[in-house]
Amino acid sequence: MHQTLLRHLLPLTLLCCLGAGAPAAADPAAAADLENRVASGQALYLRQCATCHQRDGRGIDGRYPSLHDLAGPDDAPRDTVRTLLAGRRNIIEGEGRHYASIMPAHGHLGNETIAAALTYVLTQWSSAAAPVSSEAVAAVRLELLSDHPGGLEAMPGPSPLAGLDTDAYVTSDGPPLTVVEFARAQRLYYGQCTGCHGVLREGVGGSPLTPELMRERGTEYLRSVISYGSTTGMPNWGTSETLSGQDISTLARFLQHPVPRPPDMDAFQIRDGWQQQRIPSERPDTPQHDYALDAMFVVTLHDVGEIALLDGIGKTLIARVPVGAAPHRVVASASGRYLYVLGRDGTVSLVDLFASPPEQVASVRIGYEARALAASAAERTEQGYVLAGAFWPPQLVLLDGRTLEPLRLLSTRGTDAQGDYHPEPRVSDITASPRIPGFISNVKETGQVLLLGFGADGELPSLEALQTVTELRAGSLSSDGRYYLTPADSNAVSVLDVEQQRIVAEIPARVFGGNAGTSFVHAQHGPVWATSTMVDNHVILIGTDPVAHADQAWQILERVPGPASGSLFLATHPQSPHLWMDTPLTASAEHSQAVAVFRKDDLQRGYRSLPVGRWSGLTAGPRRVIQPAYSADGSEVWMVVWNPQDLGGAVVVVDDASLEPVATVRLPDIITPTRIYSVAALRTAAQADAPD
Repeated sequence: MHQTLLRHLLPLTLLCCLGAGAPAAADPAAAADLENRVASGQALYLRQCATCHQRDGRGIDGRYPSLHDLAGPDDAPRDTVRTLLAGRRNIIEGEGRHYASIMPAHGHLGNETIAAALTYVLTQWSSAAAPVSSEAVAAVRLELLSDHPGGLEAMPGPSPLAGLDTDAYVTSDGPPLTVVEFARAQRLYYGQCTGCHGVLREGVGGSPLTPELMRERGTEYLRSVISYGSTTGMPNWGTSETLSGQDISTLARFLQHPVPRPPDMDAFQIRDGWQQQRIPSERPDTPQHDYALDAMFVVTLHDVGEIALLDGIGKTLIARVPVGAAPHRVVASASGRYLYVLGRDGTVSLVDLFASPPEQVASVRIGYEARALAASAAERTEQGYVLAGAFWPPQLVLLDGRTLEPLRLLSTRGTDAQGDYHPEPRVSDITASPRIPGFISNVKETGQVLLLGFGADGELPSLEALQTVTELRAGSLSSDGRYYLTPADSNAVSVLDVEQQRIVAEIPARVFGGNAGTSFVHAQHGPVWATSTMVDNHVILIGTDPVAHADQAWQILERVPGPASGSLFLATHPQSPHLWMDTPLTASAEHSQAVAVFRKDDLQRGYRSLPVGRWSGLTAGPRRVIQPAYSADGSEVWMVVWNPQDLGGAVVVVDDASLEPVATVRLPDIITPTRIYSVAALRTAAQADAPD
């Protein structure tokens, strides 16, 4: 069975007996000292090293080498100390394998700290005969400093910021900014800007916002861009009434100050934050209400940190469930009983739909900034596993599907195809695979697709890293689940053959800002995949059948103009003749408040624009229409209409056959709705990975 992190905190008297090569000290004082060093080193290892090298020290093939048997030649510990202090950038070869990930430098750690960590590693997993001393670490550190060009005198002195709290410091390098304003601006930045510009402000999907560049632009220029947006996809945070003038001014000044680096979140912190409000044995065995689960819709209420559950039959509110800050992504278990909600702050919440009213029964925080989540069925338990991915720290966390117990932590830091190290390779998407027992995960900045296979007891016995184009976004599966297509900001669509676990195509296409897309069977072209983008108004159609339609496979078959740029979602249904396209991020109110509907078998006919914002009955505000979502039978399409908190939001339901409105949900409970999901569609997606 899975051993939790708490089981690693064994009595100190046993620690030296666990490793085959642990020395038996005859001197009681020496034995006690070794015990203390091993205990201290173990705690540091689990916090700093286990994310990559794993708790058992055996690493992961192809990414992180094993730490077993490091000792051997006399200079092996010395080389290990040098690697810890200075890091390593070259490919590591060993035991017939190569490891391409970069080892970061840990010279910021003290000599005693490094000595304790190495003592733990060497005595537990190798034949080391004695602990590593802090004096030995200091000697190697002196060698490294002496090797620096110019000698010790050329080394830079300590930063004047080293002793300051990076959560709220202000320097004289930028325009005046108080400590309180800095803290407020940092929260605003993390809430609105990291998705495009990155936690470290080095630019990911959007432009870099480093202090030097921002000071060249100046405060007034930055205020203008933040307020009015740009033609390259920057939202108009001011004129859309999302941010106040004061907040925009604070952000403009904040961007000209040094970038505060958030701390990492290790396995201990994740486990410490894991909570179960109701354990499985305390939950009902059957639904305690008369609502049909497959008829439910889930609406994320961004500003109030809740989800709203709506009855698709009566078009009424079932319940509002608190789930934490800024809920962003919702997935479901294969049975449809549980919802998993990921907030932008990295909190995963487990909602039990059997309860009356439905309630949160568990939660855990897997990072400080996150967007990606997937659920999968597996043989071990009815509810299987959940995999969550964070922007910061850049990492993946495997969770138990019934309890959200953290099972495994994996860092995504590494290099891209050119061998350049990236400090912030964000998890941009996770999908449960229908062809392998595991998950497909996109790492945006390094351009890697990770295939994570899981086995009994929550272990990850396999990890395959496939290199493709950089700036990978969210993707989706072909109609038959065989292929996984992902648009990339590097103007390409990457195609993964899930069954053979290899990249089969990289299709040149101008899809910067492309969305996850949708798949359907076209009357003429056969199976196809479609996407739209944030930077132009086109819908792109790509063939996905290399067997029956080999001449059209991985080709752009159609590029059809839609109403505007700024699209986030496309939607269709096997029983529907239509393809729906939203454009909520366009600067034009006419198009951001409407949705375009195409005949999916005749896209060239053009689209019909539906004034959903007007149908909502809302009379003020941006009224942005977002994310068409089909009912289980494909007869209705539900959309949210976003507005600021004080102007009210809405959900509009449209008949898919007549394209006329059939209902509007405008309760006081619909506050800043940003996404909507059909429970039936979520359950179907999870079932794709259920065992036969």
